[in-house]
Amino acid sequence: MNENQIVVRHESEGGKTPTTRDESQDVSTITKTIKGRGPSKGVKVAKPMFLEYNVYNVPDGQWSHEYGKQVGSCATRININVPLYPKVDEQIKKGFWEETKLMFHITDDSNHSREKYFHSCVAKRFSCFKSKLVRRWITMKEKKPKNQTNKMPWDVYNHITEDDWKTFVKHYFLPESLLRSEKARKSASCNKNPHRTGQKGYNRKRLDWIKDGRLPPDAALPISSSSSVNSSVTSNVNRVRKYRSKEWILAHQVQNKEGKWEIDPNDSEVVEIATKALEYIAEEEKGNLSFEQGEDALTKAIGKKDHRGRVKGTGGMVGIKKAFGPCIRHSRSDHGEASSENYESIRASVKKEFEGELEKRVEKRVAEALQKQLSTLLKTGQLNSISTPIPDDLHLNDSARVDLDVSATRTTRHILVPQPRELKERTPCRLALEEKVSGNNIVVADGMVQPSDGALPQHFTSMKPGHYKVQVDFVYDGHVDDILPVPTGDGFTNLGGALGSFVQWPIHLVIFEDGEDCISPPKKKSKSNVSKERDGSSKKKTTVLAAQKKTTDLPSKVNPLKLIRT
Repeated sequence: MNENQIVVRHESEGGKTPTTRDESQDVSTITKTIKGRGPSKGVKVAKPMFLEYNVYNVPDGQWSHEYGKQVGSCATRININVPLYPKVDEQIKKGFWEETKLMFHITDDSNHSREKYFHSCVAKRFSCFKSKLVRRWITMKEKKPKNQTNKMPWDVYNHITEDDWKTFVKHYFLPESLLRSEKARKSASCNKNPHRTGQKGYNRKRLDWIKDGRLPPDAALPISSSSSVNSSVTSNVNRVRKYRSKEWILAHQVQNKEGKWEIDPNDSEVVEIATKALEYIAEEEKGNLSFEQGEDALTKAIGKKDHRGRVKGTGGMVGIKKAFGPCIRHSRSDHGEASSENYESIRASVKKEFEGELEKRVEKRVAEALQKQLSTLLKTGQLNSISTPIPDDLHLNDSARVDLDVSATRTTRHILVPQPRELKERTPCRLALEEKVSGNNIVVADGMVQPSDGALPQHFTSMKPGHYKVQVDFVYDGHVDDILPVPTGDGFTNLGGALGSFVQWPIHLVIFEDGEDCISPPKKKSKSNVSKERDGSSKKKTTVLAAQKKTTDLPSKVNPLKLIRT
C-alpha cells in the first residue's frame, strides 16, 4: 500500500481549504437532507442468515449489520427502569441469546465467548439508549431530531409507557443515580481520542477502506463460518503489526469539503500521534527500528502500552494476547553468558546492600550495650576516670552523654571516687538511697558493714562487685517500703523486710560514721515498731502505728550527702 494514501491533514494557502460558492451550496444542501435516526425497527429479512465470525471471534461479514439490529431490538425490550443489564432476569437474557442463535444459525463455542460478546453488546446498547433519553428529554444537552421535537419518549418508542417514564425521571434525580452518572462522565472523559467510525465500527469500516483503496485487500480479517473452528490467533499477529497503526489513523479521519479524508486540524493531539506513527512505520520498513512483544508504531507514538483486555484499533473487546500473540518465554539457556553476568552483578549489589545494613545494625547494638554499661558504671561509682574522648558518631542518648560529660569533668578536676575499705571487723555505717526525682542521696537506715573476709551469708549466692555486705539494724521513719538496691536471697525487696538481715549495698551509698561530712540522721524507729509494720498481723497495732504516724512530726529530707570529696 502507498503511504501517501493515508493523509494526516491537507495544507493550502493561508492554512484553509478554499471553497467556491457552488461547493458551499452543495454541502449545505446535503446537510439539510440528513434525517435523524429513529427507533430501531429490528431485523426484517426473509431469507436464512448465517452469521460469520472473524479471527477475534467477533461477528463480521454480510450479516453483521443485521446482527447489530437484533442487539438493538433486545436492548429496547428491557424496561428502562432496570438500573443495569446484569440486574436483568437470567431467563430473559438466556431467551435473547437463544432467539439470536436461531435467527443467525450460531453454534456455541467451547468457552462461550460468542454468548459473552452478545450480552456485552446488549448491555452497552441498553446503557447508551438510556443515556440518549436523559440527554434529549431531561438535561436537554442533545438536540432532538425534527420528527421528535414535540414528542415525548412514549410517543417515539412503543415499549415505553408514560408511567415508566415518570418513574425513570424520578429515579434519575436520586442521589445514588446522580453519583453513578458523575462516575460515568469521569470515565468517559478518559477517552481522549475517540474514533470517527460511527455506528459501523472498525469491522465494517475496514471493508469500506479496502473498497476505497485506502487499505489493501490483505488487510481484511480472516472470516470463518460460525459452525467451524476459529483459525489460530497467532496467524493474525503479522496483520495487526502491519495495519493496526494505519487503521487507527483512518478511523480518526473525517471528510472535508473537497471530499478528501483527513484528520481534523483542530485535534492537535491526534495529528501529533498520527504523524509519529507514520514516521515509525517508515523507519520499521527501512529496517532502522524494531518493536518489542506487544508493541508497534501506534504504541510507541502514544507513549504507553495497550490495556490488556482492550487493544486499540481492533474493533471489539480484543485482548493483547489475541492481537499480538502469546508472550514468548525464554529459558535460562537462551540467555547464555549475559545472564550469568547479570546474576553476578545482582548478587554483588545485594551482598553490598546486606553488608551495609548489617554494619548499621551492629553499630547500633554495640552503642546500646556500651551506653548501658557506662550508665551502670557511673551509678555504681566504679568508673574512676575517662581518658578516651567520646566519638562523635557514637549513637548515645542525651542522658548517657551528659553522664559521660560529668564524669569527664570530674576527671579533669582530679576528683577522687571512694574505694572500698579493707575492713577486719564489723563497722557501723549509714545506708543511703538515691532519690529518683531529684537525684539526691537520702539516708534511710543504719547498719553494720561486715568484714571483707570472703565469707558469704547462707542466703547469698554471690557478691556483686562494688558492694558491701551489710546487716540492716534500723530503718528510718517513712522508708520501710523503699526498694532495696539488691533483693535478698529470701525474696524480700523492700527495706522493712530486710531488717535484721544481711543485704548487698553499693559502696558509694554506704557512709561510715567517722566521715567528716556526716549529717545527723532522721529520727529512728524502734525494732518492735518496724516489725509490727512488716508483719501486719494485728489490725489494732496497725491502727496505733497509723495514729502515731499522724501525730509525730515527719523528719525533713536530709540534704544530699557529698559522697565525693574535693
